[in-house]
Parts: sequence; structure tokens; C-alpha cells
Amino acid sequence: MQVTAAEHIATGELCAFNELSIKGAPDSVTHQEDTLVLAAHRGHRLGLLMKAAGLLSWHERFPLSANVITYNAEENRPMLSINEALGFAPIAYEGAWKKELR
Repeated sequence: MQVTAAEHIATGELCAFNELSIKGAPDSVTHQEDTLVLAAHRGHRLGLLMKAAGLLSWHERFPLSANVITYNAEENRPMLSINEALGFAPIAYEGAWKKELR
């Protein structure tokens, strides 16, 4: 696993991070895990920068891992836009259903 993080220099606070992981052989699929930007730091392209920086350094470490899978909730339009800007394309949709029994 690789974690890419951003520090807010003025406060020393870690304000964003991104995770990438691989299981198995070096040519296995890479999994884009969590990407998080603290609410106070959103709107400054940190999510895009975290993902892009992470992917660039990951490719240097695992050049044979040619595929990266990520996932996001449909209602998270800002992160979906970031994924689209980085060239990710949808391959599947998942739904979760809930029924409350009274």
C-alpha cells in the first residue's frame, strides 16, 4: 500500500490523503482505495492532486500494473469528476437497498 498525503504547512495538519494498493504479482490490478480531503480544504483541487501524484509515483513502483480500479458513490459528484478527469471510466454500478420493517 502507498499513501500520498498533503500537509497544510501553516498548521502542520494533514489535510488530504490517497491510498493505492496491490495484492499478488507486480502485474496485478491496482486498487484505488480511499481519497479524503478535509472539509476545510476542499475546493482547491487537492483531491485531484492527491490522486494524480499517487498514480504517478505508483506507476514508477509498479509499472507492470496496467489497470487501476476505483469506486465512488454516485452522489459524490466532485470525486466522480476527478476520476473522469484522470481518465477513469465506469465499468459497473452497485446498488444498496434498505427496507425498514415495522
